[in-house]
Amino acid sequence: MFTTSYDDPVTLLPTPDLLRSRLAEPGLHRALDYFAVQAPDRADFTAAVRQIRTSADALGRVAEVVAQLRAGMGRMLTVQEAFLPAAFDPQDPAEPVAARFFYPVAFAATLSDTLAFHRSRAVPDTASRAILADLGRHLRVFERTFGHTGLHEQNWLTLHLRGMIYDFGRLQADLERLDFSAAQVRAARVPVVRGSTVAGVHIPDSGPLASSEVDASLRRIRPFFERHFPDLSPVTTAVCRSWLLDDQLLQLAPGTNIARFCQRWAPIGEPADGDESVRTFVFRRPYADPAELTAHTRLERALLAHWAAGGHMQQRSGWLKLPALH
Repeated sequence: MFTTSYDDPVTLLPTPDLLRSRLAEPGLHRALDYFAVQAPDRADFTAAVRQIRTSADALGRVAEVVAQLRAGMGRMLTVQEAFLPAAFDPQDPAEPVAARFFYPVAFAATLSDTLAFHRSRAVPDTASRAILADLGRHLRVFERTFGHTGLHEQNWLTLHLRGMIYDFGRLQADLERLDFSAAQVRAARVPVVRGSTVAGVHIPDSGPLASSEVDASLRRIRPFFERHFPDLSPVTTAVCRSWLLDDQLLQLAPGTNIARFCQRWAPIGEPADGDESVRTFVFRRPYADPAELTAHTRLERALLAHWAAGGHMQQRSGWLKLPALH
């Protein structure tokens, strides 16, 4: 999909001088801007950069991350192929700032490569900024979740730095292979075969799921990928995996935007446990006992009552056909 400007795999590993240059004041400020980093994350991000720039060991580890992201630029990788190991314990506020912000710093050092890939695909700067701002959003979510600053969603954000995911308003979508078994694909009557390129739809933490905004996002996905990735087969199908596709929501939250979103998707594959996902995305308490949680909305009250009655939530996968081009 993308041929790098580097001559061989060895040159994918950036030099310490290049990294120090990219993390110097102009490059750092550009990264903070593209990533939409806000206070207090901005101060801790900057402190981590200063520490990492002066540590040969830390710069070496940053170089390895940059090389891995460069090697995967524009490629549809499996979770295992793109994996980045944890750098710290998110529940421990005493973890050093250079550990809590290790991956944001590595991503800042990769930003020039990401933007070069975007430009090679004629992706406009506005689109680059829209999707890369997701990093700042996740920094803010981390603080709401754990009560201090940091980032532990580095594996999710590899999609952003490798140029594989884009922002479409209320939804985001990445390029991926349909990886359900052939039998599951047939049973779900998906109109493409296993291994086809599809749009993986994701729901950022950015407010209500208004149906009109979801419609507008879905209409933008296919023409964007056809315009900027013309070498791929047309992306006609979207898939989504989320607790928001659990059809129990039709009873727990009837008549809501969430229920209407759930109804859009035809199920595919088998469900998985979704309780931790709900604790994470609804209550921002991934490790809490439901008895410790407090409800503030109708959905939260319904979920707590569901758990109290012995119920469980599920993560479901679904598919839909993207709107045709006009």
